[in-house]
Amino acid sequence: MLPLRRSSLLLLGLMLGCSAPGSDDPDAMAGTTTDALPEGSTGGGDDPEPGASSGPGEEPDASSEGGDEPPSEPPYEDVRNYIFGHSLLLHSPTANVPRWLDGMADAAGYGYTMSGQYGFADTHADNLPPIPQWGVEGVDAAWNDDDGRLFEDIDFNTVLFTEANFRQYFPPTEPEPELGGPTSVGSTLAVFDWVEAAEPGVRFIVYENWPDMAPFTDADFETTMPTEDELGAYWAFTRGEFHQWWLDYHAAVQAERPDLTVHMVPVGPILGGLLTGPLSDVPPEVLYEDNAPHGRASLYLLAGLATWMSIYASPPPDSYAPPEEIDARIRERWPEIVAFVWAEVSASSAF
Repeated sequence: MLPLRRSSLLLLGLMLGCSAPGSDDPDAMAGTTTDALPEGSTGGGDDPEPGASSGPGEEPDASSEGGDEPPSEPPYEDVRNYIFGHSLLLHSPTANVPRWLDGMADAAGYGYTMSGQYGFADTHADNLPPIPQWGVEGVDAAWNDDDGRLFEDIDFNTVLFTEANFRQYFPPTEPEPELGGPTSVGSTLAVFDWVEAAEPGVRFIVYENWPDMAPFTDADFETTMPTEDELGAYWAFTRGEFHQWWLDYHAAVQAERPDLTVHMVPVGPILGGLLTGPLSDVPPEVLYEDNAPHGRASLYLLAGLATWMSIYASPPPDSYAPPEEIDARIRERWPEIVAFVWAEVSASSAF
């Protein structure tokens, strides 16, 4: 594949969009600070296959990895964040994680700047060095493509990294059945090795996303929405087999690179706990716009809350309150939500 540069971003987006359904979203990246940002689906066309690990009836807890006691102070109060991500991290100007990280950082008096690029683990590995493709309106840019600097000039201290959400039907240490190609772990290590050489000592945080919803519902998300039973099965899978895949993936990366700092925040399973618990009455139309499933602002706020806690090793300050655009149930229950997510994150390997 040719190096990923501005002339080939649209081509890559089209290629990725053809790999799975749910990619027809021409306005998804409108309002970001770079041109031709490809928006592709992270939804897969193949039904997830049951694995040897626990199934929906035997869910591993989202916090089952265990973690050390959180430090008394955040490890970084000035975060310079590069994101190797896709649309389950940054979908649109309002539906994205960085805007919420920045808002909580502002409330806490901490620094947050970001840059990043779109792709999956294999395409990120194929297109090194990274480029400053992503920016979010209102969030300070750590790096942009007109200042003449290279990745290693920025002094990034935190890297968020996520894999596709449609590769979990085969092990992370094995290539895709029939198609072959690199493994998820192999592609991730290629990226981490490059970044570590450019920015020694950088902290990596794996962002565990949420699975494709298409195998669980026939809803079109315009005239029909997933049923309660369908959502229950979806979140059971998210907190069960899907989560186990990410645990295996994280463990394999750590085993291969024990000298790197590699944490993982279980965002998808935490969302599942919230949406089958304290927020079980929030209707799907508030959260999702398709079966990939790309989310709306309220879903990305909840994802951003878990990610904030992983990055800063603390809850957001009490002074932070979600804005009016967020569903009223989330705003009214914010202290309860923060307590729930903090308990889950603290018990995981998120920091």
